[in-house]
Amino acid sequence: MSDPSTERLKAAVLALYQARPVEGPPGDDGQRSVWHLSTQGAELLSFVDPEGRVQRQELTLLDEHCVWSSGVGLRTGRVEQDGAARAETSVVHPDAQPVPARLLRAALALEHYQGEDRYIQHIQRVLALARQGLVLSGGSGAAPAAPVPPPASTSAAPASVPHAAPAGAPSPLPLQLPAVDPEMIRRQKTEGLTMLIVLGLGLLFSVWLLYWLL
Repeated sequence: MSDPSTERLKAAVLALYQARPVEGPPGDDGQRSVWHLSTQGAELLSFVDPEGRVQRQELTLLDEHCVWSSGVGLRTGRVEQDGAARAETSVVHPDAQPVPARLLRAALALEHYQGEDRYIQHIQRVLALARQGLVLSGGSGAAPAAPVPPPASTSAAPASVPHAAPAGAPSPLPLQLPAVDPEMIRRQKTEGLTMLIVLGLGLLFSVWLLYWLL
């Protein structure tokens, strides 16, 4: 899908969302196929095991192809239809390596799907994870990743900023001063006054004794 028309792609994806899935009979291994086919150049072919788990999906959007297989992952390719309207008569040329640009275009085309079709939801999640991996790894054709903040446990707080208390931790209690006993204060005042009187009397006696000796 080299520089596909945005309007054509939107129309193809919308038609895919509205397509009624056609379920095929179980094969010898118990697997069955579920086919979503639109008339606008989009197709989703899913293979499901007897337990209902998706094992393989093939997504065609205009002239690009994405294949997901359980245990294998995603591959990409180019579709050559030669004017054919039905996908079974077209030829898929697989890429030697998955082309990130194809994966990103498919992921972006399906990212706004909010319906309840579990097969479309499945390929949507697969492509979203692939897109996330490409962005984080800086893959070719990927948009620049937004800066990821470091984990809180590894970020150092500035020295001038105190560390906040952990959520739910009890607040530090204020310093508790010992209670003052009023009786003790009164007793101390009385004892101090008595000592002053004794010192005064002693000073007067010393002065009188010195005067008597002279």
